[in-house]
Amino acid sequence: MKKILTLILVLALIVGFVGLTTSCKPKEGGEEQKPSIETRKIVALLPLTGVLGTFGENSKETALLAAKDVNYWLERNGKNWRLEVSVEDTATDPTTSLKKMKDWYGAGVKFFVGPMASGSCKELLTYANSNKILFVSPSSTSTALSIPDDYLFRFCPDDFIQGPAIARLMWEAGITHVIFVWRGDTWGDGLQNAIETRFKELGGKVYPQKLRYDPQLEDFPKEASLLNNYVQDLINQGVPKDRIGISLVAFEESAPLMEDAAQYPLLKEVKWFGSDGTALSEALKSHKVSAPFATTTNFISTFYAPGRSKYPLFDYVRGFVHMFLNRETDSYSYGTYDIVWSLALAIDQVGYDPEKVKDVLPEVTDKRTELYGASGHIVLNENGDRAFADYDLWLINDKGEWEKVGVWRGETDTIEWMRNPYK
Repeated sequence: MKKILTLILVLALIVGFVGLTTSCKPKEGGEEQKPSIETRKIVALLPLTGVLGTFGENSKETALLAAKDVNYWLERNGKNWRLEVSVEDTATDPTTSLKKMKDWYGAGVKFFVGPMASGSCKELLTYANSNKILFVSPSSTSTALSIPDDYLFRFCPDDFIQGPAIARLMWEAGITHVIFVWRGDTWGDGLQNAIETRFKELGGKVYPQKLRYDPQLEDFPKEASLLNNYVQDLINQGVPKDRIGISLVAFEESAPLMEDAAQYPLLKEVKWFGSDGTALSEALKSHKVSAPFATTTNFISTFYAPGRSKYPLFDYVRGFVHMFLNRETDSYSYGTYDIVWSLALAIDQVGYDPEKVKDVLPEVTDKRTELYGASGHIVLNENGDRAFADYDLWLINDKGEWEKVGVWRGETDTIEWMRNPYK
């Protein structure tokens, strides 16, 4: 396996960057000049612990892989600098994220990968804008952060795209009445609103009582009891069980929430729907109670689908993470790989200057990922966010494994099923 990955790496880098090599200028007499090597630093603010721990672990591996690959390219092309990427655990906590950005900025760092959670990105935004610190998130999707000309870029689509994908999924599953339960933060509020707006446009009905919970909660007996009451109320009103859906907008706290919900047989008889916060979650998959509950309720989660570049690095990155973590990685980790590369190439072009990098990053990203993206071709919109996306549909199957069962196509608002669990 290692030999195969090494071969892929060498081939990708040799093929991928033909024509970009430069040579050192020789001294008089033909003796080669050896420039001094400068180190330029990027810090990755990733949730290695907390409710996004699975995703943070994945992105740690791809960020460090990208740093290694960038340095190979820099050396091969005779560049006089090297990249150093340090990974910091944000614990999926906004306050911790801001503290670590401030600490590293005080040490001279001006470029960051992450954070992953929208709540953390929001916490950093004012400080970053004031100090001209450039940070790029692989996974923040909140519509509230779709802001032009700020210092936050996002290599993922925002929830103005994901919301309609989830609404279409529910509608195609035969749901006419939906009950919402979601984490009460910047991300959860934005996505819930986007789903509700589109679901109503499709003709769906939203149950008037909505469950917005504290993101710090670790147990959910009250929420589970209320959900059971809400479902029973709809049944009493004459709504068939197969027309009732529960939309859960959560991170890995979905596991304890479903554990509590599993105490109510009625909640196993309606369909549940997730989002990118639950797709491929190791915490959910490995939970002895919640994983079977998710399987029973056909709990499908959306996750933006990595596209394809001319010379894609998708399989290379996927294989690398699988070798180290022994699991399927998530879409955001491919974006993390691309972020490190795009920042490095922009820094190489204009220097370690956030203002200048901010100006060239969209073009650098567009050109590089059109050819060599791990997450596909990335075009950034006027807000600095990924402009286009389809969404893969994931569920935990009868074997207890995450399985991709379909794809939502954004251009046509249709679903292409590989296996339709509703039939």
